[in-house]
Amino acid sequence: MPHIWIECSRNVAAEPEARALKQAVYAAALETGIFPVGGIRLRFQVIEDYIVGDGDPTNGFVHIVLRIGHGRDLDTRRKAADHVFEKVVALLTPLRDRAPLAVAFEMQEMSAELNYKFNNLHEHIERRRNAA
Repeated sequence: MPHIWIECSRNVAAEPEARALKQAVYAAALETGIFPVGGIRLRFQVIEDYIVGDGDPTNGFVHIVLRIGHGRDLDTRRKAADHVFEKVVALLTPLRDRAPLAVAFEMQEMSAELNYKFNNLHEHIERRRNAA
C-alpha cells in the first residue's frame, strides 16, 4: 500500500502542473517513510465527461484518493496525508491561480478483514536493488 487514484478533468490535463502530478504524488508518498516501494500503485486518469460547479467549461478538477492498509495510528496517517496534500497544493497553486480549479484529496484506510493480496513485487524489487 498505498493505492493511489488521481483523476483530473480534460481541461486541465495538458497543463504542466497536471502533467507533473503523478510523479509528485508518488514521490510524496515515498517521502512519508511509511509505504514500501513494492506496495505503491498509482493510476492517473483524465476524465472526459464531467460537470464541475456551475457547469462552466473552464472549471476544472483534480481528485486524489490514497488508500492505505489497515493498522497505522491516526497521527501517522494524518502526518502522511498532510505531507502528500501539502505537495499537491504546492504543485497545483499556480494552476489554481490561472483557472477555476477544485482539488480534493482523501486518505482512506482499507478493511483489515476484507483486504486480500496476491503479490510478488516486493521480492522482485529487492532483487533488482541487490543486483544494482
